[in-house]
Amino acid sequence: MRVLSRQRGVSLIEVLVAMLIFSIGVLGIALMQIKGAQYTKQAGVRTVAVLQARSLADAMRANPAGVYGVATPGGIAAKGGDLSDSYYLYTGPAIPSSAGCANDACRQAHGDLAQWLTQLKAAAPAPVNANGATNSAALASVATDDDKGSLIITLSWSGMAANDSGAAKNDSYRFVFHP
Repeated sequence: MRVLSRQRGVSLIEVLVAMLIFSIGVLGIALMQIKGAQYTKQAGVRTVAVLQARSLADAMRANPAGVYGVATPGGIAAKGGDLSDSYYLYTGPAIPSSAGCANDACRQAHGDLAQWLTQLKAAAPAPVNANGATNSAALASVATDDDKGSLIITLSWSGMAANDSGAAKNDSYRFVFHP
C-alpha cells in the first residue's frame, strides 16, 4: 500500500519568506562592508597623524637649537629649559616661511614645519567647525605646556562619527615632545 503525501511542492509563501530572510542577511553583510571601509579609512588617518607627529618630533631632535629658539646648541644651557621662544611653535593657519630667520636653527625649524604641514594637509581631512565647514586653521599646532618643559604637538582632523547636529565630529591626537 502506498501513502500519498498531501504536499507536493513549495508554496509561494515559503519562497517569499525565504527570500525575505536572505535579503535581510545580504543587507546586513553590505552594512558591515560599508562600516568596515569607514573604520579602515579612519584608522588610516589616525596612523598618518601619529606618524606625522612623530616625524616632527624626530626633526626637533635633530635641531635642538631650534627647539629652544637659540642660534646654536651652545645657547641651550642659558635657556634653563624655557621653550617659550622655540622656533617650532605653531598655531596656524599659514605655513611658516624661513624668510625672516636670522640663523640656521630658525631656518631649519621653519623648513621642518613647512614640510610637515604640507604632508599633513595632503594626507588628513581638515577638521570641521560647528557649522560643518572645514577649518584648516585647526589642523595642527605646536605649543609649550604649562610647566615649560615640553612641546605639545596636536593634530586634528574630520572624523567619522557625527555630532548632535549631524556634522562630522573632529578627532585629534596629541604628542608630547620632551627635549
